[in-house]
Amino acid sequence: MFRKLATVLVATAAFGTGAAGLIASPAAAKSSGNTLEVQAAEYAYTLKGSPHAGWVTIKFDNLGQENHALAIFQVKPSVTAKQIKAAVIDGSDAAFGKLALGDPNRGFGTPDLIGPGESTETVSQLPAGHFGVLCYIPAPDVLQHAAHGMITTIDVETPKSKAKAPKTDTEVTLTDSAITIPDGGMPQQFSAKVTNTGTTSHGFTLVRLEPGQTIDTVFAYYNDFFATGKATGPAPGVVVGGIYAVDPGKTGYLVQKLTPGHYGYASTVQGEPPNDDFSKGLKGEFDVK
Repeated sequence: MFRKLATVLVATAAFGTGAAGLIASPAAAKSSGNTLEVQAAEYAYTLKGSPHAGWVTIKFDNLGQENHALAIFQVKPSVTAKQIKAAVIDGSDAAFGKLALGDPNRGFGTPDLIGPGESTETVSQLPAGHFGVLCYIPAPDVLQHAAHGMITTIDVETPKSKAKAPKTDTEVTLTDSAITIPDGGMPQQFSAKVTNTGTTSHGFTLVRLEPGQTIDTVFAYYNDFFATGKATGPAPGVVVGGIYAVDPGKTGYLVQKLTPGHYGYASTVQGEPPNDDFSKGLKGEFDVK
């Protein structure tokens, strides 16, 4: 359903000649606190904020009619959206390796993809540096959203912010074989401390399930969607939020509002079935009343 960055970039090699995207300007309007606000639609990002290194709050809103993602990865200084797109078109590890700074699969604990009309918020520690941002979701024409302009860059500035980790009312623990949530499930509104005690990166994705559906049917649907680029009927669930790829020994925070209904949760990091997190048991379901 969701993939580590290197896999995503290879999967988007069928780019066409869409717009090169927008570069986030240093003149972008500042938001209060160390916050980056991102709005997604077909097919562009609108960014607001000038985040500094340290604890960064990222508010991600999907104003469009399609799913949208916010893949964030560190690149070398002065790398442009045009260069990132060219590397994706090339499709090789070598092409992207020339742009990436450090491990391209490093997990910063930033927002996962979300469905139409959904919002999610994460708080995680980001280093100072230059970052690429892209949406890897296939559009109805099979080209990824990045091919239509959803590529941009952002800068995380110095000096380091004085922002602190948020206060929380619940906890989620990620291991190499399970996700532990509070007894009784997640509440309608929460600020969760998400800790990875495993040996590899893991995430925590929330899906509002349609009647009669399960997290397994959702996983199968999205795997097919990403493999073919086309949806096979109505989605069995809506991705409402989540925190993606928290690295081993690290902690991130997820702030989320849920409506009443039946939900599934999962980590979808670490490769393809049967070696991915989902297949290893990092999944479950709960009800919100």
